[in-house]
Amino acid sequence: MNQRVADTIGRLEGFIATVDDALALSPEAAAFVHSLIFASGARRGLEIGTSYGYSGLWMASALSENGGTLVTVDHDPRKTEAARGWFESAGLGACVELRTGLAGDVLASLDGPFDFVLNDADKNNCIHYVELLEDKLEERAVVLTDNTISHVADLDAFVKWIRQRRDFRSVGVSIGSGMELSVKLGSS
Repeated sequence: MNQRVADTIGRLEGFIATVDDALALSPEAAAFVHSLIFASGARRGLEIGTSYGYSGLWMASALSENGGTLVTVDHDPRKTEAARGWFESAGLGACVELRTGLAGDVLASLDGPFDFVLNDADKNNCIHYVELLEDKLEERAVVLTDNTISHVADLDAFVKWIRQRRDFRSVGVSIGSGMELSVKLGSS
Protein backbone atom coordinates (compact mmCIF):
# COMPACT_ATOMS: atom_id res chain seq x y z
CA MET A 1 0.00 0.00 0.00
CA ASN A 2 1.42 3.38 -0.91
CA GLN A 3 1.90 6.12 1.66
CA ARG A 4 -0.82 8.38 0.26
CA VAL A 5 -3.44 5.64 0.72
CA ALA A 6 -2.10 4.75 4.19
CA ASP A 7 -2.21 8.41 5.27
CA THR A 8 -5.79 8.77 3.99
CA ILE A 9 -6.85 5.64 5.86
CA GLY A 10 -5.32 7.10 9.03
CA ARG A 11 -7.21 10.35 8.60
CA LEU A 12 -10.45 8.48 7.89
CA GLU A 13 -9.97 6.39 11.05
CA GLY A 14 -9.75 9.67 12.98
CA PHE A 15 -12.94 10.95 11.34
CA ILE A 16 -14.81 7.68 11.98
CA ALA A 17 -14.00 7.99 15.69
CA THR A 18 -15.92 11.29 15.77
CA VAL A 19 -19.22 10.16 14.19
CA ASP A 20 -21.84 7.69 15.33
CA ASP A 21 -23.09 6.53 11.94
CA ALA A 22 -19.88 5.06 10.51
CA LEU A 23 -20.23 1.39 9.71
CA ALA A 24 -16.69 0.16 9.14
CA LEU A 25 -14.61 -2.98 9.31
CA SER A 26 -12.08 -3.19 12.10
CA PRO A 27 -8.54 -2.28 10.96
CA GLU A 28 -7.56 -5.95 11.35
CA ALA A 29 -10.46 -7.11 9.15
CA ALA A 30 -9.75 -4.38 6.58
CA ALA A 31 -6.10 -5.46 6.38
CA PHE A 32 -7.31 -9.06 5.89
CA VAL A 33 -9.56 -7.97 3.00
CA HIS A 34 -6.67 -6.05 1.43
CA SER A 35 -4.34 -9.03 1.72
CA LEU A 36 -6.93 -11.46 0.37
CA ILE A 37 -7.62 -9.30 -2.70
CA PHE A 38 -3.93 -8.71 -3.33
CA ALA A 39 -3.00 -12.39 -2.93
CA SER A 40 -5.88 -13.64 -5.10
CA GLY A 41 -5.10 -11.25 -7.93
CA ALA A 42 -8.72 -10.05 -7.99
CA ARG A 43 -9.28 -7.26 -10.49
CA ARG A 44 -12.99 -6.43 -10.38
CA GLY A 45 -14.35 -5.85 -6.92
CA LEU A 46 -17.75 -4.98 -5.56
CA GLU A 47 -18.54 -3.56 -2.13
CA ILE A 48 -22.12 -3.65 -0.86
CA GLY A 49 -22.25 -1.00 1.86
CA THR A 50 -19.83 1.91 1.26
CA SER A 51 -20.55 3.95 4.39
CA TYR A 52 -17.72 6.53 4.50
CA GLY A 53 -15.38 4.43 2.36
CA TYR A 54 -13.09 2.85 4.95
CA SER A 55 -13.20 -0.73 3.70
CA GLY A 56 -13.44 0.60 0.16
CA LEU A 57 -10.06 2.34 0.54
CA TRP A 58 -8.45 -0.95 1.54
CA MET A 59 -10.20 -2.78 -1.30
CA ALA A 60 -9.48 -0.17 -3.96
CA SER A 61 -5.83 -0.04 -2.92
CA ALA A 62 -5.37 -3.79 -3.43
CA LEU A 63 -7.50 -3.89 -6.58
CA SER A 64 -5.56 -1.00 -8.14
CA GLU A 65 -2.28 -2.77 -7.33
CA ASN A 66 -3.71 -5.75 -9.25
CA GLY A 67 -4.67 -3.46 -12.15
CA GLY A 68 -8.35 -3.56 -11.26
CA THR A 69 -11.31 -1.47 -10.18
CA LEU A 70 -13.96 -1.28 -7.46
CA VAL A 71 -17.71 -0.67 -7.67
CA THR A 72 -19.11 0.38 -4.30
CA VAL A 73 -22.79 0.78 -3.40
CA ASP A 74 -24.54 2.67 -0.61
CA HIS A 75 -28.10 3.90 -0.12
CA ASP A 76 -27.08 7.20 1.51
CA PRO A 77 -26.08 9.96 -0.99
CA ARG A 78 -24.38 11.94 1.78
CA LYS A 79 -22.07 9.02 2.61
CA THR A 80 -21.44 8.32 -1.07
CA GLU A 81 -20.18 11.87 -1.56
CA ALA A 82 -18.08 11.74 1.60
CA ALA A 83 -16.54 8.45 0.43
CA ARG A 84 -15.82 10.00 -2.99
CA GLY A 85 -13.73 12.63 -1.22
CA TRP A 86 -11.74 10.00 0.67
CA PHE A 87 -11.09 8.00 -2.53
CA GLU A 88 -9.93 11.18 -4.31
CA SER A 89 -7.71 12.12 -1.36
CA ALA A 90 -6.06 8.69 -1.55
CA GLY A 91 -5.48 9.01 -5.30
CA LEU A 92 -7.89 6.14 -6.00
CA GLY A 93 -10.79 8.07 -7.52
CA ALA A 94 -10.07 6.85 -11.05
CA CYS A 95 -10.40 3.19 -10.09
CA VAL A 96 -13.59 3.49 -8.01
CA GLU A 97 -17.15 3.71 -9.31
CA LEU A 98 -19.58 4.88 -6.62
CA ARG A 99 -23.25 3.98 -6.92
CA THR A 100 -26.08 5.29 -4.75
CA GLY A 101 -29.37 3.48 -4.32
CA LEU A 102 -31.00 0.48 -2.74
CA ALA A 103 -28.48 -2.33 -2.95
CA GLY A 104 -30.87 -4.81 -4.57
CA ASP A 105 -31.77 -2.36 -7.32
CA VAL A 106 -28.17 -1.38 -8.00
CA LEU A 107 -26.90 -4.98 -7.97
CA ALA A 108 -29.58 -6.04 -10.45
CA SER A 109 -28.41 -3.28 -12.83
CA LEU A 110 -24.68 -4.10 -12.70
CA ASP A 111 -22.85 -6.01 -15.39
CA GLY A 112 -20.43 -8.68 -14.25
CA PRO A 113 -18.21 -10.39 -13.91
CA PHE A 114 -16.84 -9.73 -10.42
CA ASP A 115 -14.10 -11.73 -8.76
CA PHE A 116 -14.32 -10.25 -5.24
CA VAL A 117 -17.40 -9.07 -3.29
CA LEU A 118 -17.57 -7.58 0.19
CA ASN A 119 -21.15 -8.17 1.35
CA ASP A 120 -21.48 -5.68 4.21
CA ALA A 121 -24.89 -4.01 3.98
CA ASP A 122 -28.21 -4.85 5.57
CA LYS A 123 -27.92 -8.34 6.98
CA ASN A 124 -31.48 -9.45 6.22
CA ASN A 125 -30.81 -9.25 2.48
CA CYS A 126 -27.48 -11.09 2.23
CA ILE A 127 -29.07 -14.15 0.58
CA HIS A 128 -30.90 -11.93 -1.91
CA TYR A 129 -27.69 -10.08 -2.78
CA VAL A 130 -25.78 -13.28 -3.51
CA GLU A 131 -28.71 -14.57 -5.58
CA LEU A 132 -28.63 -11.34 -7.63
CA LEU A 133 -24.88 -11.72 -8.16
CA GLU A 134 -24.40 -15.45 -8.62
CA ASP A 135 -24.50 -15.28 -12.44
CA LYS A 136 -22.16 -12.26 -12.34
CA LEU A 137 -19.39 -13.99 -10.39
CA GLU A 138 -16.24 -15.39 -11.96
CA GLU A 139 -15.25 -18.93 -11.15
CA ARG A 140 -13.32 -18.79 -7.84
CA ALA A 141 -14.76 -15.37 -7.02
CA VAL A 142 -14.71 -14.59 -3.31
CA VAL A 143 -17.82 -13.37 -1.53
CA LEU A 144 -16.85 -12.14 1.92
CA THR A 145 -19.82 -11.46 4.21
CA ASP A 146 -19.14 -9.37 7.30
CA ASN A 147 -20.59 -9.48 10.83
CA THR A 148 -21.18 -13.22 11.21
CA ILE A 149 -20.13 -13.08 14.88
CA SER A 150 -21.53 -9.66 15.86
CA HIS A 151 -24.86 -10.28 14.07
CA VAL A 152 -25.13 -14.05 14.42
CA ALA A 153 -28.92 -14.04 14.77
CA ASP A 154 -29.31 -11.93 11.63
CA LEU A 155 -26.85 -13.97 9.56
CA ASP A 156 -27.47 -17.51 10.80
CA ALA A 157 -29.87 -18.30 7.92
CA PHE A 158 -27.41 -16.84 5.40
CA VAL A 159 -24.49 -18.90 6.74
CA LYS A 160 -26.55 -22.11 6.66
CA TRP A 161 -27.80 -21.29 3.15
CA ILE A 162 -24.38 -20.53 1.62
CA ARG A 163 -22.71 -23.54 3.25
CA GLN A 164 -25.27 -26.00 1.87
CA ARG A 165 -24.89 -24.76 -1.70
CA ARG A 166 -22.95 -27.01 -4.07
CA ASP A 167 -21.70 -24.06 -6.12
CA PHE A 168 -19.88 -22.39 -3.20
CA ARG A 169 -17.27 -23.52 -0.73
CA SER A 170 -17.72 -21.50 2.45
CA VAL A 171 -16.03 -21.20 5.83
CA GLY A 172 -16.19 -18.85 8.79
CA VAL A 173 -13.25 -16.58 9.58
CA SER A 174 -12.91 -15.28 13.15
CA ILE A 175 -11.54 -11.84 12.39
CA GLY A 176 -13.08 -8.49 13.26
CA SER A 177 -16.84 -8.97 13.68
CA GLY A 178 -16.64 -12.37 11.98
CA MET A 179 -16.72 -13.09 8.26
CA GLU A 180 -18.03 -15.84 6.05
CA LEU A 181 -15.57 -16.48 3.20
CA SER A 182 -17.37 -18.10 0.29
CA VAL A 183 -15.69 -19.13 -2.98
CA LYS A 184 -17.75 -19.60 -6.15
CA LEU A 185 -17.02 -23.00 -7.64
CA GLY A 186 -16.91 -23.84 -11.32
CA SER A 187 -19.60 -25.80 -13.10
CA SER A 188 -17.62 -29.03 -13.31
